[in-house]
Amino acid sequence: MLCSRDSAKYSIYGNQFSVKTEDHFYYVNTGNYESFMAKIKRQHYLLNERDECGRTLLYIASRNGFHNICNFLLKSGCKINEVQNGGSTALHAAAFYGHQSIVELLLEYGANPEMKNKFGNKPTEEGCSQNIKLCIMSKTNDQIHSLFNSLKHQGLAEHLVIIKHSGRIIGKKILRNSGCEPQYSLSDTTKLWTVAWHGTKYKHLDSIVKYGLHPAGSVLSPGNRIFTQAGHIPLHVKVGSCENWANAIFVSPSIFYAADVVYSERIFSDNQRWCVLIETRVKPGSFSKHKQTLLHERELLPGEPADLEFRVAVKSDNDFILRVGSNRNVIVTAVLFVNLTFLENIDEYYQGEDLFADSEAERALFQ
Repeated sequence: MLCSRDSAKYSIYGNQFSVKTEDHFYYVNTGNYESFMAKIKRQHYLLNERDECGRTLLYIASRNGFHNICNFLLKSGCKINEVQNGGSTALHAAAFYGHQSIVELLLEYGANPEMKNKFGNKPTEEGCSQNIKLCIMSKTNDQIHSLFNSLKHQGLAEHLVIIKHSGRIIGKKILRNSGCEPQYSLSDTTKLWTVAWHGTKYKHLDSIVKYGLHPAGSVLSPGNRIFTQAGHIPLHVKVGSCENWANAIFVSPSIFYAADVVYSERIFSDNQRWCVLIETRVKPGSFSKHKQTLLHERELLPGEPADLEFRVAVKSDNDFILRVGSNRNVIVTAVLFVNLTFLENIDEYYQGEDLFADSEAERALFQ
């Protein structure tokens, strides 16, 4: 739709118009990426210019769904939260017109999801689909950063480490404060103890960081007793030579295995899916090893989608379960959120220490 002041650039004939001047606004309206990019590179000062209707280039590209142009503008440093004459931002426009990939891109570059337009609506309220609404809400309710801030306030954590691989963020790790286990030397446990992982639910993370991992049946505080997970072997049941199999702590040397949906909850944060894991160190000689119980072709859990979650591809001769009888022999070192898309696209089995337990970003903190 043309503004009343567009006559200098356009000649109108009934319902059609012809272009008098092919400028950067014409390119952004028609999605001519190559010409637009060449124009802005030559005249960078045009980056935040507005048209006759007061619309920025980013707003127009976001409204029209031109992801490549939006990406170029954002990488070039354009202003992202500019308000148009109508009161909306680029994020309002992308949400209203259903361009989810652009919504995600704008949020990644810091678009403000709290700004209201002239109708009093935030971008979430303008979203044309539930997926877009959830996408924006995940930015305003970031569970990973919310947990980190809570643990930091309690003195239980100090650092949030971003783990990258080939330029992509594959994990976010909240390092537990070493003062939580004063009886152990951090250098000894990280060098000599076995790295292992424990899949859990998000709601248990605060308690685990505070108290550590404990066997099922333990009472941490009045009214705070640890129970076995529904569908798993209950207490006081003999398995093999273990009289009370469930009365122990279970971890795995395989991040693949611990991240299975049977153990690890999936959360949606910053518009991505993450596995919820606990990183531990286990005292040498304190555990027994057991064969994996999750087969590659295992039966699905009730209500578990067949086409969304990955299956654990393991080697049948490997021991994937470490059973530890005492909490004194397991130290929680971090909360780890692993990017689910990354795990889903790894073809070969690996344990995960090289990328997650000893990442370059983590080592840099203690040099």
